[in-house]
Amino acid sequence: MTDRMACDHLPARRWLPRQLFAGCLLWLAAAAALAAAPGVLHRTSGAEPPSLDPTLGSGTMAAPMLSDMVEGLVARTPAIRPAPGVAERWDVSADGLTYTFRLREGLRWSDGTPLTADDFVYSYRRLLDPATAATTAGLFLMIENAREVTQKTKPPESLGVSAPDPRTVVFRLATPAPYFLQLLANTQAAPVPRHAIEKLGRDWMRAGSLVSNGPYVLAERVPQNYVRLTRNPNYWAAKEVKVPEVYWYPTQDMGAATRRFRAGELDTVLNVAPDDLDWIRANRPKALHTGPIHATYLLVFNVTRPPFDDRRLRRALSLAVDREALTDKVLQTGVRPTWTFVSPGVGGYPGLRVADAGRPLAERQAEARELLAAAGYGPDRPLSVPLLYDTNEENRKVMVALATMWQAVGVQASPTNVEFVAVLRAFRARDFAIARSSTFALYDDPYAFLQQYGGRAANNWAGWADAQFDAAVAEGNATLDERARFARLEAAERRLLDEQPVIPLYHYQGKVLVAERVRGWWDGAIGTPPSRWLRLAD
Repeated sequence: MTDRMACDHLPARRWLPRQLFAGCLLWLAAAAALAAAPGVLHRTSGAEPPSLDPTLGSGTMAAPMLSDMVEGLVARTPAIRPAPGVAERWDVSADGLTYTFRLREGLRWSDGTPLTADDFVYSYRRLLDPATAATTAGLFLMIENAREVTQKTKPPESLGVSAPDPRTVVFRLATPAPYFLQLLANTQAAPVPRHAIEKLGRDWMRAGSLVSNGPYVLAERVPQNYVRLTRNPNYWAAKEVKVPEVYWYPTQDMGAATRRFRAGELDTVLNVAPDDLDWIRANRPKALHTGPIHATYLLVFNVTRPPFDDRRLRRALSLAVDREALTDKVLQTGVRPTWTFVSPGVGGYPGLRVADAGRPLAERQAEARELLAAAGYGPDRPLSVPLLYDTNEENRKVMVALATMWQAVGVQASPTNVEFVAVLRAFRARDFAIARSSTFALYDDPYAFLQQYGGRAANNWAGWADAQFDAAVAEGNATLDERARFARLEAAERRLLDEQPVIPLYHYQGKVLVAERVRGWWDGAIGTPPSRWLRLAD
């Protein structure tokens, strides 16, 4: 039963490409051998990780497994708020512009090499260096000279990160950032091993070569099948790591993941297919963990080329979407329909009220047709929309529903599904018209959302740049008073929604499966627990 459930989403054997069939057999062999193995934790990630380099893989589907392999100055713990990581303590200056961290004594990389403050200086210079092409570099523009480094007007050596001695790391910020400590708890803020990178180049990320500083180290990677991690004996708190071995399975087929969970082959599943929810609620209610997530499901326009350089078309498509029907009738998973980009409540942010949210659908559809006609489209010349999305059941349902909603105003949508990494490539090359995306808050602050659409943000997939938006965000981040700061960030979000480079559709609701044998799990609006905090019942 287990074997059939694991691969029953695949076509009959005679239609399987040899490589895919071999991969399926490999997965089955591993699952059969390990499902009952004590001390082994089995988890899913959303897709094949594009990179296991924390500087490059963070902000993607690789982030959960990277959180097992690396640790920064600050750690995310069951208490949710930032806690000491490889830094045992820190001090913040009265003006909020200088952060001084004291590293723990005796830190080592997984290969036994001493880890010092100079490793952090190297890592942040590498992160901000435009030659690295890190899409999350824009998160750190508050560091002194970071913007100039990314613009190549100053060298990486001018970045405001220094190491006065081997155990001290100092950050100098250009503007206050009340979320800075939370930001440092993310995987892209972790150190990378200069000695391994300079010796091996890109090969430093391979199993047997990858050097890390977190609770686990890479033992094996079989692309499209699994990533196997084993406990890092050189981690500063290795004795506190209860699970000796972790398997991460990249799984875009949510139905298959649920079947494997039911068969006892998986311990955690990050998302449940809509069609499986009723069975889980009826039969495994204790395994289902639900709750709001600070994340937004959205569509991104490529505004750098026709036809979506025309705001009228972007607004028309947004007006034509029946968000309540999408969430309450199509998905029925508890997700919350939205017209806003920033998740309400993140960091205490009140959230915007959008007038369009209260208008009848028929009225919105009428305006959408008028906007389309003004842009030169109508019954005799319908707008054709290529719609790109990454493969899974939930996305497919959304895209089919959107195509129907847009057809009602005379728009012809052509959904195309590809692997997640192919969507990333399309984003980076700007080789798309409209594509599905999502924004997950990496820290508890509204700027975690807004930073993505700054004019110079590397992960601004829309290619949208707006001086008014950038100014409002900059003014907000330079304001210490919370109410005044939120007012400026609200102005920035309203500008984003007025210009419509994106169409927010809904805010996520967590639908995580956790096996009864897993202990130490916590539910939160940001991220999932690193394996370092989990243990397995006997």
